[in-house]
Amino acid sequence: MIYCVCSFGKCIVRFSILALCTTAIAAQDSSCVRRTLPVALRDEQNLPIQNVSVDDLQARIHGKPVKILSISPDARPHRVVLILDASGSMGSTQGEPPLFALEIALARHFFDANKQRSQIALLIFNNDVTEAVDFAQGNSAVGDKLQHISGDYNYVKANVKGRTALRDAIFAGLLLLEHPSSADSLYVITDGGDNASKHSVADIRQRLAVTSVRLFAVLLRKEVGYRNLTPEEVTGPEELSEITGSSGGEILTAAAWHGKQIVLSADSEAKLKAQETLARLYQTILGHQLLEIELPFPVAKDERWELKLSDGARHKWKGTHITYPTTLAKCSSE
Repeated sequence: MIYCVCSFGKCIVRFSILALCTTAIAAQDSSCVRRTLPVALRDEQNLPIQNVSVDDLQARIHGKPVKILSISPDARPHRVVLILDASGSMGSTQGEPPLFALEIALARHFFDANKQRSQIALLIFNNDVTEAVDFAQGNSAVGDKLQHISGDYNYVKANVKGRTALRDAIFAGLLLLEHPSSADSLYVITDGGDNASKHSVADIRQRLAVTSVRLFAVLLRKEVGYRNLTPEEVTGPEELSEITGSSGGEILTAAAWHGKQIVLSADSEAKLKAQETLARLYQTILGHQLLEIELPFPVAKDERWELKLSDGARHKWKGTHITYPTTLAKCSSE
């Protein structure tokens, strides 16, 4: 009888452990299969599309349908890390004004337009991070720093130099975000080249997927005339575009190499161009919606998926552009 009691007791312990493990696995599978993702929809006039329902969307992964559960405005507080390139390529060449002047003008435009809507941190880099204003210091400290740089005529000569560690700066920007989520974003202004980073494209893409943080970028480029482009000038914009798209962000470019994207001019007075397009970019960063989906299976590795309008919605809204994370992180990453 004693043996039976002990055996029964052991069975109870083993059963309890098994039950706990089963519950944990089920919870993990549930959280992995169900995802909540940021999404922004714009029509052919680049205006946000309102009143989108679950019936207006359809999605697939590996040819299997993804269930759309809900779509609603994202009311969470937003944080943005503003990342500025101060490498040598952003300085003056052949008597032209420095790209850094336009970069600071764009940074101040973003700050002034969004300082009431979000918490903003600032990071400036070349080979390494040269200056940082974290979230604890507040938006006013970021505004003061940008104003100081804008009014310091010696700043470019003294500080805009060195090589470009863009991917390392993106990684450093992620570290400024405590408990990151899809409510958080990185906004980079750069010429897109990278010739000094220790982190690879795959490192950054994976880190963004795991944290759900979106990357946005404005790409500034000078006219190069007949000069041969360096390898990083050729591959950098393409790599940056791929990273932003995977994360659910967007890239705007000042270069003529992609005619369908916005053109921003680096003229002598660094005047801002295409105000409306910049406003739409800010709307995507801070005014997106949350899409809840249910996958047909847990994903064992980072996977690409497709989200588009349903047939009926495509007739209703023509020329629609959907911004969403095109890569889903594998379940074990969560």
